Order: sequence, then structure tokens, then C-alpha cells
Amino acid sequence: MKSESVRIKGNEYSLSGTLIKPENGEKVPAVVFYHGMISQSKPRYIRRAEKLARIGIGSLCFDFRGCGESDGKLGKLSLSDWFSDALIAFDYLFKQNFVDKDRVGIAGKSLGGCMGTLVSDKRNVKSMVLQAPAVYPDEWFNEKYTWGEKLSKRRLEYRKSKKALDNSTIRAIEKFKNPLLIVGSELDDTCPKKVVEGYFEKAGSKNKKLEWIKGADHSLKNEIHNQQYIRLMTDWFSKTL
Repeated sequence: MKSESVRIKGNEYSLSGTLIKPENGEKVPAVVFYHGMISQSKPRYIRRAEKLARIGIGSLCFDFRGCGESDGKLGKLSLSDWFSDALIAFDYLFKQNFVDKDRVGIAGKSLGGCMGTLVSDKRNVKSMVLQAPAVYPDEWFNEKYTWGEKLSKRRLEYRKSKKALDNSTIRAIEKFKNPLLIVGSELDDTCPKKVVEGYFEKAGSKNKKLEWIKGADHSLKNEIHNQQYIRLMTDWFSKTL
């Protein structure tokens, strides 16, 4: 496989990314990885991308603004800014010469699951894997997103409320008709079971599957759980891209 560091140009900013390409020299399916909140695409996501490359699937891993080596500062960005990043990254991968334009997928975790779902409403996404996908109130999207205990409490209260499945993200998953795998963590205290199951139940796809990783937390800190997720993800994309 080949790995290439890239800068993805936005409007007066750039994102840090890594392209992972299989070495067969042909047009191949490809996946863009969307990472979780206050995280980055490297190195865990690159290792996942390398697993896909071994089965002939290319990838783009990148850092949202304010994360990793991308431009921007946390606390000065909004969910809408990250949605713009998600679209720019998808389009960047789509335009690569090695990519089969009809077979581009998304793997999104938490915030990245939310962003991936919103992208699927704007772009042709062949297949999608969402790990512990998050939801946010629509009215939060244009607010500057700052971290702290107060926000974490508000976020969890919303995800446990009756309004958790009434937002633009859920409306987008209702329209998604292509293959969809959703993976939840049994002991997740960030994206509750209600939200994960809500994504699955609301999804418009007829080819959808919900898997639970027993004993796992939100971040899959235990490497055994991380490997379980990788197996589920690679198997799904091998069959649906």
C-alpha cells in the first residue's frame, strides 16, 4: 500500500490528511474516515485505513479543524464548520484518480457519525459504517462549540430526552437507502443506547445491520474491542463497496 500526507484546502484554511492507497494500480472503492470530538485521524484511524487497503479499498483520514495538524482552534468553531470540513474531505477523496466514483463510503465515529450522516444527504455515499453515532440539537449547529463539564451535561441530557431523535441528522438517516452498519458500545456513556438504536430504527436502508460490542466504552480503549470494530467495518465494506 502507499501512504501520502496531504493538505486539503478549504476557504482560507487547510485540513491535514493522509491518503492510503492499495497498490493494484486500478480504480478502487474508497472510504473517508470522520473522527470523533476532540480527536484526530492519526494514528488509530490510519491503522484502520491500512486494514482496508489490504483488501483493496483506499481511504482518506483527516483532522477536522481545531484537531491534530489542521488549521483552526477549538472553541472558535461550530458544528457547521465541521460539516463544511466533512463535505470538503469527501469531495477531495472523490476527485482522486485512483477512486471508483460509484463506490465511495463513509466510516464515522460519534461526531463523525453525525457528520457522515449529514454528508450522505448531500453526496452519493455507497455504503456507511457509523460507530456510536452522536446527535446534536439543530440550534447548536451555528454556536461556537466550547468544552467543559456544563456542555457534557447538556449534551447527555439532550441525548436522553424525547427530543434526541428529532433533528436534521435523524432526518438525514431516514433518507439514506444504501447499505448501513451501525456499531454500538455496550457501556457507552456518551452516545446512549437510545440514540444508537434510534439511528438504526429510523434509517431508510433495507440493507442495514446493528452490532453491539459487549463490554466496550465509547472510545474503544480496550484494543480487543477496537479490533472487533475493525473486523466488523472491514467485513461490511468488503461486501458493500
